[in-house]
Amino acid sequence: MTELRAWQKEAFEAWRGAGNRAIVEAVTGTGKTRVGVAAIVSARSLDQQVLVVVPTIDLLEQWHTEVKQQLPSVSVGRRGNGHRDDFRHSSVLITTIQSAIMKGAPQPRPGALMIADEVHRYGTDGFARVFTDRYDHRLGLTATLERQDEGVDTHILPYFQTKIAGCDFARGRRDNVLAPVRVMTVAIDFTSDERTKFEEHDAIARDARKNLISNYDCVASPFGEFMKTVTKLAEQRDLPEGRLASRYLSAFSKRRTLLADCQGKIDALGTLASALAKSDRSIVFSETKASAEAGSAVLRERGVQSSAYSSGLDRLARTRVLQQFRNGALTNLVAPRVLDEGIDVPAVDVGVIIASSSSRRQMIQRMGRVLRLKPGDRAAAFVIMYVPGTMEDPALGAHEAFLEQLLEIAEEQVDVPIAQAPTLLAEWLTRPVEPKLESVRASSKLSAIVEPVATGELSRSQGRNPAVAVSPTAVSSPTAVPMDSVADWIGTSGNLDLMLRYAATLTAKEARILVDVFGLGGHEARSAMTVAKSEVVPIEIVAKIRKKGIDAVRGFEWLEGYDALHSGVSGTRSHS
Repeated sequence: MTELRAWQKEAFEAWRGAGNRAIVEAVTGTGKTRVGVAAIVSARSLDQQVLVVVPTIDLLEQWHTEVKQQLPSVSVGRRGNGHRDDFRHSSVLITTIQSAIMKGAPQPRPGALMIADEVHRYGTDGFARVFTDRYDHRLGLTATLERQDEGVDTHILPYFQTKIAGCDFARGRRDNVLAPVRVMTVAIDFTSDERTKFEEHDAIARDARKNLISNYDCVASPFGEFMKTVTKLAEQRDLPEGRLASRYLSAFSKRRTLLADCQGKIDALGTLASALAKSDRSIVFSETKASAEAGSAVLRERGVQSSAYSSGLDRLARTRVLQQFRNGALTNLVAPRVLDEGIDVPAVDVGVIIASSSSRRQMIQRMGRVLRLKPGDRAAAFVIMYVPGTMEDPALGAHEAFLEQLLEIAEEQVDVPIAQAPTLLAEWLTRPVEPKLESVRASSKLSAIVEPVATGELSRSQGRNPAVAVSPTAVSSPTAVPMDSVADWIGTSGNLDLMLRYAATLTAKEARILVDVFGLGGHEARSAMTVAKSEVVPIEIVAKIRKKGIDAVRGFEWLEGYDALHSGVSGTRSHS
């Protein structure tokens, strides 16, 4: 078996330490399947039989291929997609969830191991029938354990008992498991007719949401919890609250459809076509079959080898499209939710999101599709389109934790008009990410803290040597000890003082935001979303202040290193 990555070893040992009963969360693209293969090795050493449960036929075949390649001496069978293997000739049986819960489905000897891939999918009364006492050892795998009903608390966590944080995006970048990424947000306007319809649906949804919260005890946040409650209320159609919940859900759906299918985004894809044609491969994430087909048609008209990939295709056609995408005959797919999970796609350079999702899980899975490592250490790029003033607007907190996690690891983040987007995206596709060099510290000569410098002067000073770049995840010591987060980096010797000196140049509110987001006051660092809510400012403002703080400390570090290398003189150097 191929050697495990560091996070995979840690997650596997944590699973064993939890009594071989736990769920491992690891974002798409980081290799959570290998943790499952390691568990299979462990089970076979104990002569346990193994059932691997998957939600789709695609995953059935992918798991079968992976286990056969990694463990060629193990007998592996399949159940589903025309296969009817059982435990008489297979010590490891991979099955779709539908086949696993059928009457007469093969059962292993008592004391077996169950691996439930995409375990969040099995939180319904029907699918949860697979969770039986026959399995002493239990391993769940998912990108994020999230559902919009009570299934996690009712069925999944009671069975697996423990949740393990395996690998998030920050860990993936730090361990070089995920590719570096640049992020571009692009504002797209409604047509006047679309704006009118959107405002009508928006008014209905807002009024219904307000009444649901004030009169029927629906929690306002997090949004996922609100949606769980409203969806449950909507089942009671004979009651006023049920009708109100249905009214909200209908207006919410119509708003999303307008955002997903708005003409401006389809036109914007055409504008981006020249840049997408220069990428090795790209995926456009839509929300509906209609927008997928329209977007793909526009790209084909502009010379991009594109195909829609949606539920409108039969299984044979979908297999053919994926094969063409893998061999390069197609360089672009426009896909709604059908590509969010369970489909193995090759490395992608560009991900374009033309429709947001209210599901954090869906957005994280889309992100993982694009952040897989690529040949030649190429960087990934995200282009996120949004309609200003709607729930897609980053300035209004759109994408919540998804966008925050993306910006945490982004090498660059810009907001540009659509007219400028193709040129910048094409430039990103050819420009390598600068190597993350260690800053030069370690000498007692650098113990003095430089005086704060004006932003313009700092930029000019940094311009003396543009090759010097400092990363918040691999910084500032002779041995370059990896840090767990930006907050850890700020908390290291010297950097805290530099950040506090930078905070002294800000307004009181800006300084307060900086203190909260980095934990400069001795408390734990708070998320940008939390700080934005407490300070009543858009999350975009918090993200900008955080980035400016990091850039400022990077600049201070660079100046200190520059002084040490070129002057050799200890003490404080004055910069006007």
